[in-house]
Amino acid sequence: MAPRGNKYLLSLSERFSTVFKGFLLFGVCAIGAVFVYYTTDIVSELQSNEAKVAQTYTKIWQLVASDSTSGPVTSVLFDEIILKSNFPIVVTDTAGQPLFWKELSGIPEKAADPKSLERVRKRVESMKARKGEIPIYVDSVAIYKLYYDDTPLVGKLRLIPIVEMGMVAGFILLALVGFQYIRRSEQRTIWVGMAKETAHQLGTPISSLLGWLNLLKTGEGSDSFSPPEIYEHIETDLARLETVANRFGKIGSLPKLEREDLNRLTGEVVDYFRKRLPHQGGGVQIDFLPGELPAVDLDRELYNWVVENLLKNSLEAVDSREGKIVVRTYTLSGDKRVIVEVADNGRGISRGDARRVFRPGFTTKRRGWGLGLSLARRIIKEYHKGNIYLAASEPGKGATFVIQLPAA
Repeated sequence: MAPRGNKYLLSLSERFSTVFKGFLLFGVCAIGAVFVYYTTDIVSELQSNEAKVAQTYTKIWQLVASDSTSGPVTSVLFDEIILKSNFPIVVTDTAGQPLFWKELSGIPEKAADPKSLERVRKRVESMKARKGEIPIYVDSVAIYKLYYDDTPLVGKLRLIPIVEMGMVAGFILLALVGFQYIRRSEQRTIWVGMAKETAHQLGTPISSLLGWLNLLKTGEGSDSFSPPEIYEHIETDLARLETVANRFGKIGSLPKLEREDLNRLTGEVVDYFRKRLPHQGGGVQIDFLPGELPAVDLDRELYNWVVENLLKNSLEAVDSREGKIVVRTYTLSGDKRVIVEVADNGRGISRGDARRVFRPGFTTKRRGWGLGLSLARRIIKEYHKGNIYLAASEPGKGATFVIQLPAA
């Protein structure tokens, strides 16, 4: 059985995928409906016009067939209108014997062989079923019947919605394939980056442990460190290893949130980085300005990881001689959210990069993997139902990141 946390992440991914596919499906249906409605409206109008033309042809036939009205004018009308019609038309006697036909696909006009006549009769049955029949009267007596069908243009128009839907479905299929490819590519980037980040996080305490063990074996440095002090440092590094292992173990699982003092946790992270300042550059200053905060439900190790990432980015961005980082915590009046703000006077982030800083794989560092802020956003938004964003940035003047968390 899959762990509860993995099911949680899977459900998030499935919900996003379902929403995305549902949006695409809705778009296809909406576009298809518009195309079908528009094309159907055009076809209906053409069919209505054809029915009117068929009625006109009937009247012309009546004029031609009537002795009292036949003459040069009606003959011209017959030659110019009936004989030049561009849609299927058949005239039969009252017994159903074909007398005249035009524009019947595959049936020559004026063909008199039994096979052609039988094919015309079958077309008449089809026309009658689809369009009915129009009697041609002479002196109030029906002597002929006229049948007609849609023009080839109408038949082609009926296929347009199908073609359009096929094209839209093809584009959607390509979009889905592209979406799946992007997701797989993003996942590969994340896994490679996670491996690199794991090695990086484990490397420091492991190297330190190897150093302390070497001191114990050789006895070198005994003047600077007593065995109890070495053991204390070893315990610290072991605790650090345990913390790193716990952090990575919680990525992909639903963490257990506990009520914590946000100022205390943030202060611990700030103190940890302050102790490393001599190695980062003596001119860097980190200020912590805690405000009055309510308790917050969170996972301390994951939260500390987020703040560490923000401080690490700030330390890499500021000048080692004049760098300044300010961490503030506060709440807004009438707001049930707790704010953690990390601001620096470093090189800042360009407007173009600001839109991509949280995207997995995006980095401006030569050896970076672009996972720190991506993981930070996941931890804050998915696990703690909060928000993290770049509040302000200007190249050459610094950047400000803000974390928002719901108060307990």
